[in-house]
Amino acid sequence: MIAVQDFIRMLSIENTLIHNQTEGLSQADTLIQPQPSGNCMNWVLGHLLESQITLLKVLGGEPPFTAAELERYRRESDPITGAEPGMLTLERLVADHDLVYAAITARLEEMTDADFAVEIQHGERKVTRGWRVFFLHFHYTYHIGQLELLRQLAGRVEKIV
Repeated sequence: MIAVQDFIRMLSIENTLIHNQTEGLSQADTLIQPQPSGNCMNWVLGHLLESQITLLKVLGGEPPFTAAELERYRRESDPITGAEPGMLTLERLVADHDLVYAAITARLEEMTDADFAVEIQHGERKVTRGWRVFFLHFHYTYHIGQLELLRQLAGRVEKIV
């Protein structure tokens, strides 16, 4: 299993990727719908944020804002196809990513590698905290990878990574 300090380093790299992939984009750019189907960048960014709130809770941390603010971005929610109620702006999404990243980092700095070995309840079974964190991180990186393609749909084809 990955060490806490290595995980903190990975999260830093990923937070930088979010900034790099959104740099220079407008709110309209983040609403471009991939064809024939899929989610726009606004939804992906909100879903990433919603996922990180779950991670923070698994780590025993307190979210810097309520989960209700991210209701629109929950798993299996309908794609965002234009401006609508409950949708957050690009600026707010990026700023909130920074807040959650700081909260996760602060919580991880209080933990030891042994904290990842603790068993926690997940649904109807027990798993180690490290396993749950690993799965949530896998999910997070899956969606971060989508940002590059969604940026390209907005006509931004420069190499980021």
